[in-house]
Amino acid sequence: MQKLLTAALLAVTAFSSASPALADITPAVAQEHNNLVAALAARGISLHLDAAICKSNPIDGLYHGASRSLVICNGGSTEMTENNLDTLRHEAVHFMQDCRDGVVDGNLTTVLKPGQARAMLASSGQDPTWIERVYTSHGKEAHVPYEEEAFGIAAVVSPGTIISALNIFCPVD
Repeated sequence: MQKLLTAALLAVTAFSSASPALADITPAVAQEHNNLVAALAARGISLHLDAAICKSNPIDGLYHGASRSLVICNGGSTEMTENNLDTLRHEAVHFMQDCRDGVVDGNLTTVLKPGQARAMLASSGQDPTWIERVYTSHGKEAHVPYEEEAFGIAAVVSPGTIISALNIFCPVD
């Protein structure tokens, strides 16, 4: 089962020559994330592991609406980690925020009611104010609501529930 996620990622991802392995990921968790990868691919999102941007930026990943791409930075490792899977869920939320208004164009729209994202962060044991501090210190205050939502949902919502939300906000054409 763990190989299913690896196979799905290989099918839709630009990898280095080494294939990723899954570190301490249960078969059920691997299958859930495999399903999320398939749901994103069905909507035209390409997934890339360790794209060039990862080498020049200290990031875990990113979603780029204009190219319909999702990047997971793995530091050149061939092992998928819990952090990679969290990043996959996080960036999938950004895609959902992008298509929420019916157009995939890089313009994000929140999907939760005010306060829900911070409550999710708090329930996961994270300080909900850290996102505001980090993004504001980099002049990116406009990103705060979207990042709070993506971090909050990724922390407490299963891949299956994210897929259900994608079915509502980002139906397959």
